Amino acid sequence: MAKQILIVSNSFYPEISPRAFRTVELAKELARRGEHVTVLLPNRELYHKNPLPLHDISNTQTNNIKIIYGNSNLQREGEGNVKKNSKLRKFLPVWIQKMILYLYPHELFIKYDKGIYDTLCNVTGPYDAVISISYPAAIHRAVAKAAKRNPVLKKCIKIAEFSDPPFKGDFVKDVFPGYYCYMKHWGRIFDYFVTPVEKALECYTPYIGKERVKVIPQGFDMNSLKHVEYHPHSVPTFAYAGRFYTNIRDPRFFFDFLKSLDSPFHFDLYLNHIEPYFSEMIKDAQHNVKGEIVLHDAMPREELLSTLSLADFLVNFENTTSNATPSKLIDYAMTGRPIFSFNEKNFNKQLFLNALKGDYSGQVTGINLEDYDIRNVTNKFMELIGD
Repeated sequence: MAKQILIVSNSFYPEISPRAFRTVELAKELARRGEHVTVLLPNRELYHKNPLPLHDISNTQTNNIKIIYGNSNLQREGEGNVKKNSKLRKFLPVWIQKMILYLYPHELFIKYDKGIYDTLCNVTGPYDAVISISYPAAIHRAVAKAAKRNPVLKKCIKIAEFSDPPFKGDFVKDVFPGYYCYMKHWGRIFDYFVTPVEKALECYTPYIGKERVKVIPQGFDMNSLKHVEYHPHSVPTFAYAGRFYTNIRDPRFFFDFLKSLDSPFHFDLYLNHIEPYFSEMIKDAQHNVKGEIVLHDAMPREELLSTLSLADFLVNFENTTSNATPSKLIDYAMTGRPIFSFNEKNFNKQLFLNALKGDYSGQVTGINLEDYDIRNVTNKFMELIGD
């Protein structure tokens, strides 16, 4: 018998983010196999204007996905993407900012959508399972609160998916007790915690039994990529797609390295968001390299992957935190091009110089795409939901 599954997420099509892809691919695959899926999203104009294309799902299953929205005012495009405290932080010393982050669980409050909670309190289901997808972890807060009020949610299987470890890890080593209390509480509400990488398991075991923490990778539709024929370039051509972050993914060291090169190259950047700090960094590099650095607008994922497959090789800037693995590596692997992954601490200049000469011996290895096939990933979720 088909399962009734509720997915609660803060990101969806047409947004370009790992969380949006996680939600979309899981919902579509569940629908393909005949399950009935309801996706609860924030009430954003972007989602209303851009309905999810279902051309790759058979006609008998297009009705298997139902989209509902949080009970809040419509969020216009361009609203809600700026951090509410960004202006204030400019005037605060770094040590005060760190103290605030330590004492105040901002992700659970600033990013909390009461409309999601209100809708969850009133859903009638019935549902066999609810899958709560973070980031932000405030999604889990809404589901956990509603599960105490709504019997429909209380009696179904509840799964909290953590795309990145919240509150703990290399980036936040000392955890304020308030965070611990929330996670411990969720460990009593949710039946399972799910993380995409095994090395993040220790981030969750203080809050929930190890047997209830499951590793389920990011899922990808391996048939979505339109393969194009690769031809080597006369000038070494490499590319990066994604975004940069201060503190955990700052590529300035690499752009400084590019400025030291005496040979030509072509570097394509596909950034879905760029902060002024990085914008200035890129402009400076563009005027001080002997190669070419080209900044492109973001594009839909399928189109982006096809474009990336034309490059000689791809670069990935690793987070300085060790408890998260970017889904970008899986996207990259789908293109079939060599991947070079590094951060400031482990960047090997010689291996990169070799890559510019066509020697890709330093590329990333060991990525088994079958582990990330959305069909296998969905099987793992269904095992938690049960018969």
